Amino acid sequence: MGYQFITAGSVPHALELLKEHGQAARIVCGGTDLMVRLHLKRLPECVFISIRELEELRYIREEDGWICIGAGTTLGTLENSLLLMDKAPALFQAAQVFADPNVRHSATLGGNIGNASPSADSAPSLLAFDAQVVIAREGGQRTLPIREFFTGVGRTALNPGELVTQVRFRPNPNSAFVKVGLRSAMAISVVNIAASVDLAQDGVMRDVRIAVGAVAPTPVRAGRAEDCLRGKRPEEAVIRQAMDALQADIKPITDIRASEGYRRIVAENMMRRVVRKACGICEHEEGSDQ
Repeated sequence: MGYQFITAGSVPHALELLKEHGQAARIVCGGTDLMVRLHLKRLPECVFISIRELEELRYIREEDGWICIGAGTTLGTLENSLLLMDKAPALFQAAQVFADPNVRHSATLGGNIGNASPSADSAPSLLAFDAQVVIAREGGQRTLPIREFFTGVGRTALNPGELVTQVRFRPNPNSAFVKVGLRSAMAISVVNIAASVDLAQDGVMRDVRIAVGAVAPTPVRAGRAEDCLRGKRPEEAVIRQAMDALQADIKPITDIRASEGYRRIVAENMMRRVVRKACGICEHEEGSDQ
């Protein structure tokens, strides 16, 4: 197999290389997924354009009411971010259970969503935050809601010659993430789920967004479950109704990691846990309707 590897010196340089090499060009940063595909010989001859050295894509900062994260920021950086821990705990928690420490210090946020895996651990949190993806292209940039970014297994809305440079979202401390794998965090998720809740002082969920991964060809928002929760308190009966409604929001399959039936049962139970967690209800408070 023939491969060429070029290091981009800047985002404009990367865009020039994408244009020059056309369909043969592939962006690479952390390379964690790339190494697996190379080992399995699942990549055709191509030109790898590395953006790993671009400091301009590595940051977490708060700007004008948005949390902005550069596409080259590693998951290891996310798991140690006090800003995320305080204002976006769902993404902070997702980073903490992503693979192992070695992988987290190489894998990047842009790469995790760019691979468009249905089980990508960062995707549910970003969907629950209703995040935006900033995409650089020749002559400027465009911004796309993340709910429109994933188009299928391994497919995104990126056009030829485009590059993800940033993900941004409004902070929400009332958020949480839960993952189930076959063993430790190193395992690919069987199901992962995130919730972001706009919680009023009286405990009413004025708005709620729930997103689930590994239960459909793309990570998905659970709209029917959200409708059951919106405008209500996170009482057990309300959550149970949403758990039932979730079944219409997901389309899991049977694969080597889990059966469709198992995924449906797990997703229900995880949704209960993640909503309570986002609302600040401790897991041991089994009968609590706070």
